[in-house]
Amino acid sequence: MYRAKATILCIDDHRNGLIGRKMLLEQSGYQVLEATSGEEGMQLFLSRAVDAVILDQQMPGMNGDVVAARMKFINSQTPIMLLSGYTTPPQRKLQSVDKFLSKSESPTALLSAVHELLNLRPNSFFHRWLDRWRVQNQTVTK
Repeated sequence: MYRAKATILCIDDHRNGLIGRKMLLEQSGYQVLEATSGEEGMQLFLSRAVDAVILDQQMPGMNGDVVAARMKFINSQTPIMLLSGYTTPPQRKLQSVDKFLSKSESPTALLSAVHELLNLRPNSFFHRWLDRWRVQNQTVTK
């Protein structure tokens, strides 16, 4: 039986990292779309069907957390992984992403994270927001 390759949208303003990730993912059987800015990534996200998104946190113009929030507003079922070469971003910047990974992680860790991302049970942005709201308001009602 033929199984279509998963399509991953990679967004990073650092071309070398973007090309390296693209090559690794393609060697692992994924189809990869690439964008070098948040704006370009949004255009691809709107015009092409993608199974997952991997995006850089620090980019000129639109940071990764802003891009992720916009993408989740458009399609809450698309899993998104945020990458950063710096420390883990504050929790508020991770609200719209399904997974966070440091850029210093090994290629094996990246592939494992992509596999987990693609196998996540869809949990819509609304449901994640509702779950957080319930937790925050449990202490208020008790």
